Amino acid sequence: MGQDSAILRHFRHDAIRLLRPVWPLVSVATALGAVGGLATAAALTKINEAFYGEGALADGVLLAFAGFAALSVLGTFAASFGNSYAGGRIQAALSRDLTDKILTAPIERIERLGKHKLLASLQGDVTTIFTAIAFLSPMVVAGGTLVGCAAYMIFLSPALSAATAVVLILESLGANALRRNMLRSFEEVRKNREATQKHYLTLTEAAKELRIGRERRLHLRDVALSACIEQGRHLMTRIAVILQSLSMLSQSTNFLLFAGLIAYKVLAGISGAELSGFVLVLLYIQAPIGQLIHFVPMIGQAQVAYRRIAEFSEEGAEAEAGLLAAVPSEAGRRIREITLRGVSHGFPAAGDKAPFTLGPLDLTIRAGEILFIVGENGSGKTTLIKLLLGLYPPQAGEILLDGIPVMAGTRDAYRQHFSAIFFDYHLFDELIPADGAGPEAARPLLERLDLAHKVGISEGRFSTTDLSTGQRKRLALVQAVLEGRPVLVLDEWAAEQDPTFRRRFYEELLPDLRSGGRTLIVISHDDRYFDAADRVLHLAEGRIVEITERAMAEPA
Repeated sequence: MGQDSAILRHFRHDAIRLLRPVWPLVSVATALGAVGGLATAAALTKINEAFYGEGALADGVLLAFAGFAALSVLGTFAASFGNSYAGGRIQAALSRDLTDKILTAPIERIERLGKHKLLASLQGDVTTIFTAIAFLSPMVVAGGTLVGCAAYMIFLSPALSAATAVVLILESLGANALRRNMLRSFEEVRKNREATQKHYLTLTEAAKELRIGRERRLHLRDVALSACIEQGRHLMTRIAVILQSLSMLSQSTNFLLFAGLIAYKVLAGISGAELSGFVLVLLYIQAPIGQLIHFVPMIGQAQVAYRRIAEFSEEGAEAEAGLLAAVPSEAGRRIREITLRGVSHGFPAAGDKAPFTLGPLDLTIRAGEILFIVGENGSGKTTLIKLLLGLYPPQAGEILLDGIPVMAGTRDAYRQHFSAIFFDYHLFDELIPADGAGPEAARPLLERLDLAHKVGISEGRFSTTDLSTGQRKRLALVQAVLEGRPVLVLDEWAAEQDPTFRRRFYEELLPDLRSGGRTLIVISHDDRYFDAADRVLHLAEGRIVEITERAMAEPA
């Protein structure tokens, strides 16, 4: 109940915010759609009058019919165009909102969700909501038509209209039960699509591993994907059956109404004009009713899609403030030291994973030093650098920059002192060098890293990123150096380099970067090159067990 009320609160807030820029257009389009629907019903009255009126055709009937028909067509077009335009604006706003939520959500939350769920929302949920919004204009027209037809039926025969209303209310009760069942199915479809998206990502990202591993390849195809595809087929079949049941219910209701008309004519008597009017209206409203039935699954899908987006917003209520503001960079500012005082960060048990806590740690990193962080897998090295980078906030203790504590409001400014190449890094092709440097500043670095013969600079971008794994890591280093920030964090950067370039990295590149004013924090397993560091920090089970130090060279 609490989650539903939170989602309802989000819906009210989002509806007001998203409709505020386009509400005049939506209001006019909706009104024109309703007028178009009413005009359609009015045109039906003129058709019935022309067919069954006594004597000569009354003056103005054809002109009135033409006017109502034109108003119906123009109203329908205006409603469709207006709501489609407004729907596009709302879709763009939702896409931007979801992008902003992902950009400002805590990194731990992004990691916990996984990119398959985020892609499902970015690619599917927003489009689903837009489709439902775009279909609102036909619904408004259909609603106006049904209201107008109902008024005409009451005019023809209040008794028959009352009986028809009772039958339609009973039909709506049955249809509502079917719709609730269908909504539950849409919830399952959404979860199924997330799981399928995850396996599709595996198909593309693990293409090489799947090609050489028959058992894993066949397991993915015949077990994991097959189960998702089969479940999806079952769910879509169930939804199709529900839709057909809705259609059959509507059709059966119509036959029941026609049977009632025949019985009423026999028992109570009714004029031909009244009977023909009822029949004409009942036949015509099949199309609007069919549109409403078609709209039911769209509304269900949109509800599920919005619920997923709203849940992300609710869980991401702790989103970091100020990340999207354009603030002048202070990347070139020198620092003296970074201090960790009693810092710790823990992860609860999840599934078969035991809980893990890093810290409490006390550490001071001095400007201009080369610090190696070493330890066995799972010792906490990556968690430590995420704390140092401000990606994870300390759960206890504090981080200080030049003696000033890093608080929530200053954490993003603190991050701007760092460039990082993670083990699972992303290689951008756009060059965004530090202030005062142009893209051409990359050329000497490309030469130094033996990439100039393969990579050029064109319109502020690398000409290609289609390189070997080691070369891509070097290209990422070009990006990081060009950012001009005082602290460079490298997570097992040399792991994919050949022996010659690995030696150059430790014996030439690191000292040169330090001479240029950089502080370097390096995760490494290359114990033969540990003497390249000023200090080597050894981690084990989330604790600092040893720090070995040698005499530190003076920074340039």
